[in-house]
Amino acid sequence: MMNNVELVQSLYDAFKRGELETIYAATDPNVKWISLADPALIPWGGERKGVQGAKEFFKEIAEHVEFESFTPQEFFAGSDSVTVLGHSTARVTPSGSRVEHDWAHIFKIDDGKVTEFREFTDTHAVVQAYFGGDIHSVTVAPSEQTARLHH
Repeated sequence: MMNNVELVQSLYDAFKRGELETIYAATDPNVKWISLADPALIPWGGERKGVQGAKEFFKEIAEHVEFESFTPQEFFAGSDSVTVLGHSTARVTPSGSRVEHDWAHIFKIDDGKVTEFREFTDTHAVVQAYFGGDIHSVTVAPSEQTARLHH
């Protein structure tokens, strides 16, 4: 059986190959899948539950982000977790803008299954790329805010 770091590395490899089913198979049915981006601004932001929630997260990423590079750089093992620092360059499809940013992912693992995923990223840079400019000039209609908050 692989250790937790090897498991997480295999999940990144699967993501790069587009083999999302490999990720879902290694995910606990009751997983908490969290992106700390504001869901009122970024469609893949917010908290989701279960494998279906993880699928929704990846669906939103696929619909809105075209990765040029996605590079996990450092892996830190805890007793039941793995923290990963990485760097990405991507084009955000709603605006066509390019974003380059560092990120951190925390995976909690129990008995070889991911029970929680947390994404920390440069949300300012991502939001600016998503909207194609200065985010301070962006307004989101209240009806859209509500819709985005309820995944």
